[in-house]
Amino acid sequence: MATRWGICSAGKICNDFVVALQTLPAQDHQAIVVAARDLNRAKEFAQRHNIPKAYGTYEELAKDPDIDVVYVGAIHPAHRDLVLLFFNHGKNVLCEKPMAMNLTEVKELTSAARKHNLFFMEAVWSRFFPVYGEIRSQLHLKAIGDVKVVRAEFGVNLLGVPRAVEKELGGGAILDIGCYCIQFALMVFNGEKPESVTAKGFLHDTGVDETVTVILQYPGKRQAILTCTMVIELPNQAVISGTKGMIQVSR
Repeated sequence: MATRWGICSAGKICNDFVVALQTLPAQDHQAIVVAARDLNRAKEFAQRHNIPKAYGTYEELAKDPDIDVVYVGAIHPAHRDLVLLFFNHGKNVLCEKPMAMNLTEVKELTSAARKHNLFFMEAVWSRFFPVYGEIRSQLHLKAIGDVKVVRAEFGVNLLGVPRAVEKELGGGAILDIGCYCIQFALMVFNGEKPESVTAKGFLHDTGVDETVTVILQYPGKRQAILTCTMVIELPNQAVISGTKGMIQVSR
């Protein structure tokens, strides 16, 4: 029986998710419901993607008994409340990054998932790229020896995108694109907790971060240097340097 998906919100990221989902065999995965705050938008989305049901509230989606898992693609600040809503109705959740707005909210959500014994995952799609699988394989084989330095950068001009610059919408370079650099370093170092975190950057006029460089220091003289900006285009690449060589990931 196919895994039955509910889609929470009808914006661009949800559109991209459903397009990707529908490349999989229909006997494995099906989007069967979409919900948005505007019923007309939900109906339009449903028609575009051949989804059988559309709701004008998220509560209706949460109460639908036919859903196995919900993809949450709403704006960042709404993630916490929506995920809790679905947990309280027994729904598994795949939540678009960032999982929540801060550490306190993330701890609340992970605790709730454990309490209800539900699946909960942050949708960092790059973790599922084939190249990431190859990187993990090469690191496991020690192909470049012991990793000493990881560098990653992601920069693109997002100043014209309200979602990226407005504080009340959860804007800022780190939450929007910098998280890809951070998760890359965490993957390379296998989830190990850094000894220290140092960050320097600049704020946009709206109060959100626009350019940030983060240094993660690890035991054994290992380091990750990560830069993100929503002001200019960067080369957008990553390099893993070890004692026997390096792995370079281009854009």
